[in-house]
Amino acid sequence: MSPQKNTFPILCLYSGLLLSGCNQSQPEINQHDICEVKGWQKDVTAAECKPGQKVVFLPDRWGNEQLPILFAAVNCDHRFSIALTNGGVSCIYTPLTPDPAGKK
Repeated sequence: MSPQKNTFPILCLYSGLLLSGCNQSQPEINQHDICEVKGWQKDVTAAECKPGQKVVFLPDRWGNEQLPILFAAVNCDHRFSIALTNGGVSCIYTPLTPDPAGKK
């Protein structure tokens, strides 16, 4: 047999092993309830929302276009779509998890 024919099963095995790391557990998505918050901070959202729930960020004040992106960075699950405007955000909520190694 040629070397190329022998490597195909091995490549398939390695590809399967590498892709299995992508199959992380997904949160159960709640499409029925919407959690609304006014503050962008993770503690504000954690007090009001459950992981996997749709969350909408509607700040009381306008003018700081960085607030929606800050909210998305600390509260949204980036594996799913994020609707973002300069006035608000809608996404699937996921809490931040601390880095176990303490790296910054």
